[in-house]
Amino acid sequence: MNLKRVTGAGVALFAAIGLGVAVAPQASALDGDCHWGNACLYYNSSGHGYGAFFEQQGDIPNYKDLYRFAAGAHGSNGAGVFVKNHAAYADNWNYTSSFTVYEFSANGGSGRVDWIARYGEADLTVTHDNNAAAKFTG
Repeated sequence: MNLKRVTGAGVALFAAIGLGVAVAPQASALDGDCHWGNACLYYNSSGHGYGAFFEQQGDIPNYKDLYRFAAGAHGSNGAGVFVKNHAAYADNWNYTSSFTVYEFSANGGSGRVDWIARYGEADLTVTHDNNAAAKFTG
């Protein structure tokens, strides 16, 4: 076998592996599912197949008309709809904090709440379709 061909094949192999590693984090960020350390709100309840989702990485004192559900691994029903007052399910992948969904956005969150434990998930019963803010709480 020609040394130049082996070297070229080796360089191509390492380039392909390097490209695969470089692309992998981007692909996982776009896979349409909730990720470690974050929490996700879903348009539908668990009984209705979850649908579109919104991944939250930090506290949001008021969803206003700034955040929308996106199609994801659990479907596209609700994609494009504003998160405020339309969430039905929460999934908390945060290992250090619970996730609290608030009925009102005053002062970063007030009123009745749905509280999701660390690594917990649940249908929103109190704030179902009446959610205005959410934050991670110790």
